[in-house]
Amino acid sequence: MNMRIASAKDAPILTSLMHAAFQAAVPPSSALSETVEDVATQLAEEREQAAICWEGRSSGRDGAVFSGKLTRFTFFRLSVDPSRQGRGIGRSIIRWLEAWAAQNGKAALTCRVRMEMEANMRLYRSEGFVVTQEEIVQREGTTGIPTAHMRKTIGN
Repeated sequence: MNMRIASAKDAPILTSLMHAAFQAAVPPSSALSETVEDVATQLAEEREQAAICWEGRSSGRDGAVFSGKLTRFTFFRLSVDPSRQGRGIGRSIIRWLEAWAAQNGKAALTCRVRMEMEANMRLYRSEGFVVTQEEIVQREGTTGIPTAHMRKTIGN
């Protein structure tokens, strides 16, 4: 498995993976409203970073299995290709992100996750993340989306 920080040219694959991974979210994820142009602009202007993971010799354009957005060592929208979920890819990605944060001098890695996504909550907890805050994210057309902010201290 190979991983690297993505660039604006990776926006099409990042957006495609994100849309595929969040297609089934109820209520629908705001990730579905992001366009390739939105993602490319955020990356080009360095408002956000993203990482991309792939298997084999590809540079990530073909066979990419992960994309995720990174802001100040907080990750969100961790997206594993639905056809490849359940194979430990998410766990490998989290460990890569932890090592990347440590290499960049960070003492912690944080994430946000919908609380009803129980498998994701279990995965993060099993990797040492703890819930630091719970909030109801208000979105038009919903009664609110219960979300957990999670944190893992690096190096302990």
